[in-house]
Amino acid sequence: MIYYTEHSKERMILRGITEIMVKSTLLKPDRSGIGYDEKSLVFKKFLKGTIKVVFVKKKSSYIIVSVIWELINKN
Repeated sequence: MIYYTEHSKERMILRGITEIMVKSTLLKPDRSGIGYDEKSLVFKKFLKGTIKVVFVKKKSSYIIVSVIWELINKN
């Protein structure tokens, strides 16, 4: 089960990221990591760019904290 915080829902609308994109990223990420406060991170590339999904896993559920277009530093 996937649950979305109000913050994550607002960010998804603002950034044009769909629930299908989030689910795809959770199930088949291109890469993963650990972020601030030990939250889990997964990344997946789409035509428009790469999204980062910040979440907490509780048993068999995911709580989506935020969803962000990843910024690539080209320096």
